[in-house]
Amino acid sequence: MPKNEDYKLADLESGQASTSRFEDELRRSFTPPAAGTPTTPAERIEEALCQVQNQIREQQMCTEQDLQECLSKASSRVADSQSVDTMFALVQQVTSMVSQGNEALQSNLRQVRELIARLSANLAQQQAIADRQIARSLHQAVSAMAEAQNAMFQSMAISEMSLLVKGAQDVAEQVVPPDEVQ
Repeated sequence: MPKNEDYKLADLESGQASTSRFEDELRRSFTPPAAGTPTTPAERIEEALCQVQNQIREQQMCTEQDLQECLSKASSRVADSQSVDTMFALVQQVTSMVSQGNEALQSNLRQVRELIARLSANLAQQQAIADRQIARSLHQAVSAMAEAQNAMFQSMAISEMSLLVKGAQDVAEQVVPPDEVQ
């Protein structure tokens, strides 16, 4: 039965006059709670903590997304490092062959040309990667502004969570244990 339904108290009291008095008193003192509004201290604490829990989940998702982005960047940097190491090794091989003089160069000309071609291909690949990095960095600059805005919202959400927890703490402190009720 709904909490705000009128109840007949005839079974509790004998006589119509006394029943009517209790019904009138109940009607005057009873104000139904708004829909969805917590009414008991436990419900108010539960509501505050539920909101905190939802905001913490949001924070977890943002943190996990940031971590994934960092891992992706680290993976890309490792690949870049390996490519630079490969180019360095190619340059060293060509330098070693050329440093032996013209006769060594002429006798190893096919191999020197292959190494230079590989170096040229690697440089072209690195150029394309650098160009993509420029575009990505410009995009990240715009994203950084959005991240700063998100950080401000996170700060506000944390402040709000602190207020909710403080409210829950205040409610908990106002509850009088049954053994202390007089």
